[in-house]
Amino acid sequence: MVEDQAASVSEAITTVMGGSKPVHRFLRGQPKSIGVVLVMMGIGLFMFAIPMNVQSDAPISADQFTPFWLGILFFICGLLYILSERNPSKKMITASLALSIISVIGVLSALVEFSRAIAGIYHTHWVDTYDNYTEEEEMYAEQHYLPMKNMEIVFFCHSLIGGVLLVVMTFFARAALQSSRTQAVVVMRDLPSAE
Repeated sequence: MVEDQAASVSEAITTVMGGSKPVHRFLRGQPKSIGVVLVMMGIGLFMFAIPMNVQSDAPISADQFTPFWLGILFFICGLLYILSERNPSKKMITASLALSIISVIGVLSALVEFSRAIAGIYHTHWVDTYDNYTEEEEMYAEQHYLPMKNMEIVFFCHSLIGGVLLVVMTFFARAALQSSRTQAVVVMRDLPSAE
């Protein structure tokens, strides 16, 4: 008799065909690995920008704090990617997508700023003052300007690689958030009698 009561008290069983939002498309992009890379790149940009923040005749990107804010953007994007692999939800993937788009726009403006800094260092070192240098001043200028130019080139490469990673993850996040033809099927067992 107890079994009959348990059988008569049945619940609706909901089965979702086709899965929920296709977050597997986002997970296919390995967000945890990409997130770790972006976190490390963000820390690198931020740390390498600290010694670049010096007084110089040449315009450098650290004057506009470009490596600092770009490093922070990479760090936050990387953390969101790591968290979205641990807990893949629509909200987390949407936040990752939004911050990725903002970061790609930031990367584009940073690339312009790094290019301007590289050209400014070249112009200051080779065009403006090179003719008036003595041999000692020329050696000092090479020791001062060339490492700064090399760091700007490293920042440019970091930004370019980070931008490519962000664009790729933006496409994976967009694919995961596309609506799919999800259908819910409700199966009722032991329908109640008309009594």
